[in-house]
Amino acid sequence: MNEDKTTTPKQKRSIDSDATIIYGISNPDYTNHFLTPTSLTLKKGEIRLASSDIIFAKASYGITNSTTISINSALFGMFIPSIKQSVAINNELTIAASLSGGQLLAINEDSVIAFGGGSIMGTLGNIQNNFTFGAAFYYAKGTFDFANNKDELPFFHFFIGGHRQIGQRLFISFDIMYFPTYQVYTGSAGIKITIRENMSLGIGVMPIAWNDVSTNNGVEFQPILIPLLSFKILLNKGG
Repeated sequence: MNEDKTTTPKQKRSIDSDATIIYGISNPDYTNHFLTPTSLTLKKGEIRLASSDIIFAKASYGITNSTTISINSALFGMFIPSIKQSVAINNELTIAASLSGGQLLAINEDSVIAFGGGSIMGTLGNIQNNFTFGAAFYYAKGTFDFANNKDELPFFHFFIGGHRQIGQRLFISFDIMYFPTYQVYTGSAGIKITIRENMSLGIGVMPIAWNDVSTNNGVEFQPILIPLLSFKILLNKGG
């Protein structure tokens, strides 16, 4: 007896309505590149814990699918709350804005730096593969002089960043930032390794370059690359 057999193309497994898992494991570290944010926010109820170079720590919580609140802290007294709001324009473009403010440094009463500002950005793609572009302005004011007898510093910069999945548990990630006021260029490049289903280990480097306007010699590069090591864990993972 002959049986009719129908075949269908192998379907890709979906994370959600607008992102597709290419290799079967979703990216647990999709809200940030190494140094810069994406427009993507945590899903409602998700909790993200992050540590960078042992010194910095960050805890984030998804209030809704489009609103994430965070607290940044560090060993030298940093405490900066922040909020990020995203809007999905379509399946390929998400825009977002973030605000943050708090204490950047607090060693003693004579060594305190207040910090605040915000950023706007757009992300093309999904949580697996994406490209982000944006601009940010931050302002720091201290109880002491930073340089040239000034106790305040503005930080305006443009940034781009990207994620690309190249294996089941392996991503490449990069950032580029440009500070026009100070003619400084910086960023990062490295890999992120997914551990289990909800952890990510990042290993990369951070180069620094600047335009020496005093001699007009063009862009000069810092001879030492700063190592970057990050660990992120996503709790109550959705999708």
